[in-house]
Amino acid sequence: MMQNTSEKLPEKVPEKKKGKPVLFLLFLTVFIDLLGFGLVIPVMPTYAQQFHASAFVVGCVVASYSLAQFIFTPFWGRLSDKVGRRPIMLISLAASAVGYLIWGFSNSLLLLFVSRLVAGAGNANIAVAQAYVADVTNDETRSKGMGAIGAAFGLGFVLGPAMGGFLSSKKLLSTIGLASMADHNMQMIGFVAAFFSILDLVLTFFLLPEPEKRSHSGEERFGVGPGFVMQTLTHKNLRTSLAIFFMSTFAFANMEATIVLLTQQKFAFTAVENSVLFTWIGFWICLVQGGGIHKMARKYGEKKLISLGTFILIFGLLLTPFMPSVPALYGIMAVLAIGSGINSPSNQSILSKLSPGESVGGVLGVGQSLSTLGRIVGPLVGGYLFGHCGENSPYIVGAISMAIAFALSLTIPLPDPLKAAKS
Repeated sequence: MMQNTSEKLPEKVPEKKKGKPVLFLLFLTVFIDLLGFGLVIPVMPTYAQQFHASAFVVGCVVASYSLAQFIFTPFWGRLSDKVGRRPIMLISLAASAVGYLIWGFSNSLLLLFVSRLVAGAGNANIAVAQAYVADVTNDETRSKGMGAIGAAFGLGFVLGPAMGGFLSSKKLLSTIGLASMADHNMQMIGFVAAFFSILDLVLTFFLLPEPEKRSHSGEERFGVGPGFVMQTLTHKNLRTSLAIFFMSTFAFANMEATIVLLTQQKFAFTAVENSVLFTWIGFWICLVQGGGIHKMARKYGEKKLISLGTFILIFGLLLTPFMPSVPALYGIMAVLAIGSGINSPSNQSILSKLSPGESVGGVLGVGQSLSTLGRIVGPLVGGYLFGHCGENSPYIVGAISMAIAFALSLTIPLPDPLKAAKS
């Protein structure tokens, strides 16, 4: 008996179309992660000061989050290669929610430290999200997938502080009928951030499948031993770019951790006003990174852009503590954001082009670790300098760091044109 050929066989879903919903969910996951982070970062120094924290202790609270990320980012990445992306995403999101809940119930500086350590461990899942993108995309679509992750990162950092500013305003809370919560506005920020993490957890549980094929991107990026790390750090083509990674992040994190203390002393800023300032910084970083930085790199080359970005950061950091008015402060924060928005992606791009083809993932992992290390050391040094050497000192030290980075940028080797054309 002949088969009825008029019956249509089920169409095979193209890989590109099949990957789009998954990439959207990953975008949502990273966006919600950064929304929670952005909610608390501008108000954290103010909250820590309510527990009588010194400037140095404020720096320690800020650094504790990055310390947990430094430890857990490679751990989550490698573990997801073995047990799967989905379970690790679920565990890490649950940890984020617990960390923010601890913030909400905090009644001491110790609990505030614990909350930042737990939330930092949970939000270290960016490596797993990137590994997931590598699993569900091909060479043609991978850059778009990674770009979506970067866009989510930036958007969360812009909207998070804006929402944090709204929630920390007792006047606004009273206006919308939440006067009973106005006296607990700092705690409520933690509960709202926990809500977003729980929402993310639920969406991931019900909607995000395990990839059909799992790569070893976590192992390739974070499974390298001490020997590989030392070879990478001393490699003549890589060491300059890696040093700039560390110094740039150190200088910017130094500024982020102390700018709230500076604005409180100089302009009597509230937590609301500092949240608006962080939203402004995030807006300019997103505008630069989404507004043609890749076209500029093709036209002028990453090396020139790194030099430009580091030079702008020197100028911005030196002027920051001497701003005579709030409008001038906003202007110089835009300058700093533009410098960082030019420098960071350009340096990451040239590092990938200078890396040996078989170990790009491992080299970028070393770069990411150095960047996280800068986020640990920056707030510690900045907080200590602010408390012991005066309000100007963190920015002068940051500018000196960027001056060294600028000098180093002039010596970065140019990538192989053939390899650059392929990337």
